Amino acid sequence: MNSKVFKRLLHYLRNYKWKFTIASAAAFLGTLFTVLAPRLLGDITTVLYAGIGDDTWFVETLADGSVDPASVWVHGPFMDIGKVQAMIWLVVVLTVMYVLSFLFNQMANRMIARVASYMVRDIRSDIDKKMHRMKLDYYDTRTNGEILSVVTNDVDAINTLLEKNFFQCVTALITLVGVLAMLLSISIWMTLIAAALIPVTMLMTGPVMKRGGKNFVAQQNLLGAVNGYVEESFNGHNVITSFNYQQKAIEKFGALNEQLRSKAEKAEKFSGSIMPLTQMVNNLGYAVSGLVGCLLVLDGKMTVGNVQSALQYTKTFQQPFTTFAQMSSQLSSAMAAGSRIFALLDAEEEIPDPETGKVPELCDGSVSFKNVRFGYAPDKLLMNDVSFDVKPGEKIAIVGPTGAGKTTLINLLMRFYEIGGGEISVDGVNTREMTRHELRKHFGMVLQDTWLFEGTIRDNLKYSADREVSDEEMEAAARSVCADTFIHTMPGGYDMVLLKGAENISQGQRQLLTIARAIIADPEIMILDEATSNVDAHTEQAIQKAMTVLLKGRTSFVIAHRLSTIRDADVILYMENGDIKEVGDHDALMKQGGKYAALYNSQFA
Repeated sequence: MNSKVFKRLLHYLRNYKWKFTIASAAAFLGTLFTVLAPRLLGDITTVLYAGIGDDTWFVETLADGSVDPASVWVHGPFMDIGKVQAMIWLVVVLTVMYVLSFLFNQMANRMIARVASYMVRDIRSDIDKKMHRMKLDYYDTRTNGEILSVVTNDVDAINTLLEKNFFQCVTALITLVGVLAMLLSISIWMTLIAAALIPVTMLMTGPVMKRGGKNFVAQQNLLGAVNGYVEESFNGHNVITSFNYQQKAIEKFGALNEQLRSKAEKAEKFSGSIMPLTQMVNNLGYAVSGLVGCLLVLDGKMTVGNVQSALQYTKTFQQPFTTFAQMSSQLSSAMAAGSRIFALLDAEEEIPDPETGKVPELCDGSVSFKNVRFGYAPDKLLMNDVSFDVKPGEKIAIVGPTGAGKTTLINLLMRFYEIGGGEISVDGVNTREMTRHELRKHFGMVLQDTWLFEGTIRDNLKYSADREVSDEEMEAAARSVCADTFIHTMPGGYDMVLLKGAENISQGQRQLLTIARAIIADPEIMILDEATSNVDAHTEQAIQKAMTVLLKGRTSFVIAHRLSTIRDADVILYMENGDIKEVGDHDALMKQGGKYAALYNSQFA
């Protein structure tokens, strides 16, 4: 078992320590009555054996010398009223103990299940909060399916451990201590035999459990890989089909699935071999205990009842180890899942916001980059020294070849990534001195990749606003980007429910909705990343006209590949290899005859 993971799980117990204490006390009492029961059974056996052993049989004979069956009767200590009362009393006490054991165990089981459910809820909450604090490179280096596997499969494995195995572990530990104490009260020799089975069991099962644990870790990792590939395949199903890649996709999935099957088989094989090994050791110990007990009875050092009790305790003494052996697969799987969960929770986070972030005195949309340096890896800089100033209300176009750093520039402006040097200011305030919430409420974004959640069109349009938005304002925004027309043709209009990924409307219609959503947010600075790339030429012209009115008086950053759409920009930044190579308006850059002019002319050659 991974002790670090176990300690981290116990850390979640601190908020429910009193409930857990009460549950443990109930489990202790329930187990205590269960542990005391064999001793009472042994006493009953001793009383019964003593009575039978001391009985004298009396018979009468008939005239012909045969035995009269009706005259056969028993007299002796067994028929003594004191011993009868003692046996009745012992049976009553035993019954009461079994009932109390059941009640306390039920109480402990329910309370521990409740505590476990709260702990799992806290783990899920911590994961959700962590997901909003992590750097974007965490998502860039992992598939959605792999992350989803941690949030679902791994948390479910922990949930199974806490809700189903937690109570078994608690009662097993209490049983171990209680049985050991009872064995010591009966016979030191019987105790030594039971104790000697522990190292033998550990020596035989330890290596098997270790190898099984490694396979369970590999199984959880492969499960994440399979989920990631399945998610990727479903999202790219159209591409897979269009390139006739179905067979190769099936083969790749088959290879991953076979690896998962192989590791799962090995894990279960090692896990399944633990139980037979444990039972074999237990049975041998039970036989040796029986032999020693019989010899002690013949030597007059133990009663028959104590031998019976000791044999039951010897069998019970091994139950905790059998329980742990049975749970070894769940424990190994849960520890592997816990390692992945805490690896996520320990992932590097964004730099914390200042406790009291600065708020711009005047929100006019001014932006300044001063000697900004940045690299996705510390030893590989993408931007070496980027500097430029944007005046309020200016339209800034960012152009350049693929991979030039256009989107990266916007990500730095929004603090999706942290700069490695220099300074970025918005409205005269260093973005590092502002909270992210304060910074980002000044921006509206429309990306090339649309994102709409499952819900009504109305809810999606109002998603960006942190204020009450009237239906009139919402419809006006939709009309400004020509979205109102197609919305009214849909069943339900603005109350039409969009499916997951908004698959029940076209790509162009999705883009129109995201543009309208940004308009409703009413920011000082608008960011458009190929916002019209997925609409037809006629719709693009209409949107461009709407944008001209919309962006008037606002600062805007426009990333464009079709240079004809940014000819009216106040400033054009031509980027290449992460740095700004040329700066100016369209006419100035065309006269300059540099890289921008070459790129522009290539689109109309």
